[in-house]
Amino acid sequence: MKTHTLLLAVAGLFTSTAGYSSVVELNDDIKLDWGMDAYVRAHAIEPNDGSSENGYTSRFRVKANLMLNDGWSINTRLQAYYDWAGDRRHSGGAGNNFTDDANVDGLSVDLGFVQYADDGLLLRAGRQRADWAYGFNISNDRRDRLLAMQSYGYGESDSVSLLGIYDLRFAESEYESDFDVYKDVHMYALAAVGKHGVLDWGMLWAYFEGGDQNIGDPDIDMPQAGYGIDYFHNISPYFTVQIDDFSLRGAANVILSDSTNQLGYHTTWGSDGFAGFVEANYQLTESLKIQAQGVGFVDGGLVGRGFDTYSGLINNNDRNDPSPISRQFFGGLGHEGNDGSIYAARLDWQYSSDLNIKLAGGVMDIENNLGSQTDLQSTFVDLSTRYQWSEYTDFTVQMSWADEDIDDFAVMGQINIRYD
Repeated sequence: MKTHTLLLAVAGLFTSTAGYSSVVELNDDIKLDWGMDAYVRAHAIEPNDGSSENGYTSRFRVKANLMLNDGWSINTRLQAYYDWAGDRRHSGGAGNNFTDDANVDGLSVDLGFVQYADDGLLLRAGRQRADWAYGFNISNDRRDRLLAMQSYGYGESDSVSLLGIYDLRFAESEYESDFDVYKDVHMYALAAVGKHGVLDWGMLWAYFEGGDQNIGDPDIDMPQAGYGIDYFHNISPYFTVQIDDFSLRGAANVILSDSTNQLGYHTTWGSDGFAGFVEANYQLTESLKIQAQGVGFVDGGLVGRGFDTYSGLINNNDRNDPSPISRQFFGGLGHEGNDGSIYAARLDWQYSSDLNIKLAGGVMDIENNLGSQTDLQSTFVDLSTRYQWSEYTDFTVQMSWADEDIDDFAVMGQINIRYD
């Protein structure tokens, strides 16, 4: 599924990837910020009702950002990848969740945009990364966009930033076929993010102006045989409240559809939908934190594929670095009666300065999964460890198990290189 409602994350990489970076002064007016990062990853999956699956993935990236003293910069990053045995992988600006069974490798433009930054004003045009609402809306997405942001500070440390976004990827036809679902589709968004005392918050509104055609066939009552975009709004707030050792955070996605009664049901989010989550965190000791969350959606509400459900088998599968062990999508595409819930808890133990251990468990329930009239239930347990080999290198191992309708056991190991 392509999730198009998004906001640019102005800074940062996921911690699962590494950074080797250096800033070189070419002269008094120009600096070059260059770097490299890489990981090597392997996995094995043991379904109880089928043969085992395994695979290998590697990724290598090179960035080169040219920074001028007049506030302008050119920001680029190339990505080379190799995936074996049909793993899920990135391909192109938005990413595909699956390859075929053939070996796949290639080189792509991971990031590429021009930027102007001065006195709280930020302007960008080109392929950018987007994250919003802790991954509940979108995470690690790549698209060509125009973005304008103005930031204001007030008080001692409070701030607010106002943003406007236009998605250039939909400005022209993307696919040439009888069902050209992206033809003349446009996305416009306004957003605000801020910090006020113990509260961090954000609010996003986006509108998708539909194209000429939609996938689906009302004559044979075949809803959403593919992914078609019609007219709808997405309202997505998020918040975090931090008080001493306790924090509470949450987010929501509200879909309000303007689709026609005739074709609306046969397009993605052709009906109204809702999704939300609340997570509580408490630092029990200096080294031990407990987390608990409740997640739900109603009538096929939007939940980002990269959202952290506490299980590696459910979501945890972001747009630009899809996980090979993610087996179940928790969320919807606007089908009425497609409801779901997850209740989960996790212990986060910093055993030593070098070793972190996370142990999680929970239950998942989905009714009318993606409009298929099928219900899904599962209990899951997840164990992940991260060992900091050195200041620059770490190793991670994750073991994920789920019973009933998922019924899989998966192990994934990864080597990351980091140099800050």
